[in-house]
Amino acid sequence: MNNGEYWQKRFELLEQAAHQRGVQCYADIEKQYRQTQKQLEGQIAAWYQRFASNNGVTLAEAKRMLNAKELAELKWDVNQYIQYGQENAINGTWVKQLENASARFHISRLEALKLQTQQSIEVMFGNQLDSIDSTMRNVYKSGYYHTAYEIQKGVGVGWDFSALDDKQISKVINKPWAVDGKNFSERIWGNRQKLVNELNNTLTQNIILGKDPQKAIDEIARKMNTSKTNAGRLVMTEEAFFSSAAQKDCFDELDVEQFEIVATLDSHTSDICRGMDGKHFPMSEWKVGVTAPPFHVHCRSTTVPYFDDEFDAVGERAARDEETGKTYFVPGNMTYKEWEKSFVNGGDKSGLQEASPDDTIKAKEEIKQVAEELKIDNFPDAFKAKGELKNTQALVDYINGLEGADANVVALYNSMAKLETIENNGIPFKISHGKNHAVSTSTYTLTGNLADVKLTIPKLQGENLAGQVNTTLHEEMHLMDLYGRKDPSKSGNWFSTSRTVLMDVFKSTSDSISDEVADLFAEHKKEYRRVRDEVNAKYQNLISELNNSVMDKTFQGSLADYKKQYNKLVSAMNDERDYMARNIMGGGIGNLEDIYDALSGGVFRDKGTVMYGHGSSYYRSQESRVHETIANYAALSITRPDLIELLKADKPDLVAELDATIIELLKKAGEE
Repeated sequence: MNNGEYWQKRFELLEQAAHQRGVQCYADIEKQYRQTQKQLEGQIAAWYQRFASNNGVTLAEAKRMLNAKELAELKWDVNQYIQYGQENAINGTWVKQLENASARFHISRLEALKLQTQQSIEVMFGNQLDSIDSTMRNVYKSGYYHTAYEIQKGVGVGWDFSALDDKQISKVINKPWAVDGKNFSERIWGNRQKLVNELNNTLTQNIILGKDPQKAIDEIARKMNTSKTNAGRLVMTEEAFFSSAAQKDCFDELDVEQFEIVATLDSHTSDICRGMDGKHFPMSEWKVGVTAPPFHVHCRSTTVPYFDDEFDAVGERAARDEETGKTYFVPGNMTYKEWEKSFVNGGDKSGLQEASPDDTIKAKEEIKQVAEELKIDNFPDAFKAKGELKNTQALVDYINGLEGADANVVALYNSMAKLETIENNGIPFKISHGKNHAVSTSTYTLTGNLADVKLTIPKLQGENLAGQVNTTLHEEMHLMDLYGRKDPSKSGNWFSTSRTVLMDVFKSTSDSISDEVADLFAEHKKEYRRVRDEVNAKYQNLISELNNSVMDKTFQGSLADYKKQYNKLVSAMNDERDYMARNIMGGGIGNLEDIYDALSGGVFRDKGTVMYGHGSSYYRSQESRVHETIANYAALSITRPDLIELLKADKPDLVAELDATIIELLKKAGEE
């Protein structure tokens, strides 16, 4: 991977992460619209039911004033609306209207309905503003810091810079950037007023024309859908702008002199983005919509630093001690969390090497560390025993033939013997090759101490080992997780779940699935069904032949022999189907699906959102979810780093903490 490709890849992932935040925000807004539409339908239906005669309400009847009882009921509702508005900082103008309504003694039936429906609209748009404001702050802040992290990590040098405060972020967020001179808050309230007017007009016209109330409900649903679409367009455009603004501000802070446009090239890419892809400009010429994204609504283009001489611009800044203060070399395996602690929050840098003003920052031909060779000598004795040596060697040979494996994760598997705490503590350990792959433990009832441990992994055989290797690495990561437990005499408190920060990050990580990952899962499901049907058809033919031989009395053997052959065919069908399915599309997609299933608490597997997973009955505890996630992550980091990149784009904080956990376990083995 050359340097240009490195920057493009890293910043495309940042753009995808920001884009996903926008998608999640829009998903929240869609939910708000659905809830509000349901409220409106209920309010309108109840109003017609109360005042209609022959399923209709005339204009005169609609304008009739509420009687004393009806007015009292409405005022109680209005006072509730006012209290909600005061507690939730809802639109001040609307609260004033409510206060005026509360003081009135004459309110028509139609006015009462409009008050009720507008309250629902006001609450929805208030929530919408909160969602968008929070998302845009997150997009800007995360984009700013992650841009700095990627640049400093990419050039190998880091230095302190001021953390963003709320005032700075608010200044950026609230500043109008489009040609109409409005910020997103003003656009939201503009959309609100438009929808309120349309809603009121629809209700009035429906009554004037004497239409069925369902007509009004249907028309309002259509207008709500249009408003929802406008909200989605607003969210994604604002997300693209603030993501771009974060990069610009960070580039300025780091003295990047030129930037390059990188478009997401696929069937949805616009002509303007295709034309801008690869163009570079001086930072002084940054102009949104002209030289910098977003270039249009739903724009997915991003920017990357552009260097004429392989990072010299940043390298010179890093060496200017009098301008930047101390600078430090940034290790290639430094996680975002570690970087943020050191360079944003002013944390301890005692473990970092200081870069002198005379140091020259040179480009790296290969940014990612090259994984060391996996060696069979580094496995515990049980893996090198006579009956197991061949299987372990097959695993080693397969992994050493892969490209792009994560260096830290391979190093961890190379540290298994150093981590081993089962047989070294006199606890019986056994490796088997059954179908129920797992790390199984048994304990003594009275003491709770470990009695024995069994590792069940596949026997590596066949032309395609991808699926079997993934399963083997998965279970061996479970074993290393167990090796790192706090008390070697016990079976609980594995290394991963003893890390509070990992448990907290996992708990706070959304179970949403990005579009890219969802598309992958959909393609995987389609391919799985094709493979399943192909294997089933093959064996159904064989079973039919067996049955026919019995029917035409050409079968040689007893009924017991028939049952034996039948069961053998069914077993072979299941085995081949499983073998083929685990290798679909290069293998490993089931592991990625299980990570998302763990995030959902098993709901995704239960509902069929994913094909592979453990389901809710297994994922009752967060411990089990984290155990499976770290095991899947380790396996994919070696066999399918491309899937890890997808996960990182969707769940950057979770991936950062999983990386940190791998490194901490390496430290426990004395390898870091």
